[in-house]
Amino acid sequence: MDAQAVLEQAPDGRVASSATRLAGSSGWQGTGRSDTALWGLCKGSGKNPYQVCVDLGDRATKCSCPSRKFPCKHALALQLRDAREPLPVAATPDWVDEWLSRRNRAATPAAAPDDSPEAVERRAKAKEKTALARQNAVRAGVAGLTDWLADVAGAGIAGLPARDAAWWHSIGARMVDAQAKGLASAVEEVRDIVAAGGPHWAHDAADRLGGLHLLARLAESPDAVVRRRLGFSVAEEEVRGGPGWSDHWVPLLKLESDDGLVRTVRQWTWGRSHGWVVAMRHAGGGARPVPPLTHGVQVQGVLHPYPGVPPHRVAVGELLVERPPEPVPAPESWRAALAGLEEHLKADPWQRLHPLGCASVRATEDTRQLVDATGHGVRVRVDLALDQALALTGGGPFDAWGLWNGRELRLGAVAEPGRAPEVVG
Repeated sequence: MDAQAVLEQAPDGRVASSATRLAGSSGWQGTGRSDTALWGLCKGSGKNPYQVCVDLGDRATKCSCPSRKFPCKHALALQLRDAREPLPVAATPDWVDEWLSRRNRAATPAAAPDDSPEAVERRAKAKEKTALARQNAVRAGVAGLTDWLADVAGAGIAGLPARDAAWWHSIGARMVDAQAKGLASAVEEVRDIVAAGGPHWAHDAADRLGGLHLLARLAESPDAVVRRRLGFSVAEEEVRGGPGWSDHWVPLLKLESDDGLVRTVRQWTWGRSHGWVVAMRHAGGGARPVPPLTHGVQVQGVLHPYPGVPPHRVAVGELLVERPPEPVPAPESWRAALAGLEEHLKADPWQRLHPLGCASVRATEDTRQLVDATGHGVRVRVDLALDQALALTGGGPFDAWGLWNGRELRLGAVAEPGRAPEVVG
């Protein structure tokens, strides 16, 4: 394939231009080819280079970069380098072999399942046996957590900062072994609060420990919220196969987190008929996850809700039209906005972040609070998002939306009163 044919694969002119420049870059290493593939490592913005490979059979590409365009500029640039001067023949790296093997397995037609009554019954029994074993493992984990919480209560919260890493790791590993990932994450959150310190660490740690105690007490409940908090999950494919909500969606608030192994981006999205929902995406290997929806842009499409309570987590279905956002309504006062959280707090008392908005607010002189038209204010996090909001609004009143953690608002979007929102966080 010559260079012109390679560039014809580009999804748009910008990607083609970027690929042309990148092909001549010195940031490439470990490039090679075989009869079936091209591969190479390309230096990116992170500490780890992007892994890029191309299947020469159908020119399918794979890249560890976060681009949402396919093929991305790295995959095109690799092919351009090979078109200009063939890459050296070399032994195929393991990560390329794994990708090619997955593609080959996916292309191989699966054997038709045995639909005889006996086979169906065997599969049902096996599934039931697996579920029972998982339930028993989680039950044992909850029992261990209950004992641990009793020990913490007996020793007192004041002693938590003196606990060493092995003590924390022991209970976390026990929850992982019990297949209760939700409990392991909750224990890790307590540890992070203690390690961070600050004037409110004891209050926040006690709050999280109380939540863990409540969860342990309710562990046998079939409630969808309780099961999700314990770590029972529903496959995204199963959710997508269920009912969908068609609406005009506006993703306004976003938060990224990193547990050391996996990065997660959560995106709070406003639906004009369905209210707030949350979409999530994960990425490993040092990559940054791309938000499920184009942030700050209104999209018409279908989102599929997971079991639970509002704001529902959703899986992204068919997306049809993107366009600039239209105005989004906001409560007239902070009192009304906070009162609207009561139902959500009762339904899921373990939820610590809530989307919150208010119309026509102003920043106080010290910029530490946003005050509504009635004179009531909430504390706002002083960060780049707030600086951007003040620059955009010029000190005048503005509609504001952010994530509320019970103590302060993390600003995410603003708008001139009654106008379309603009993302700042």
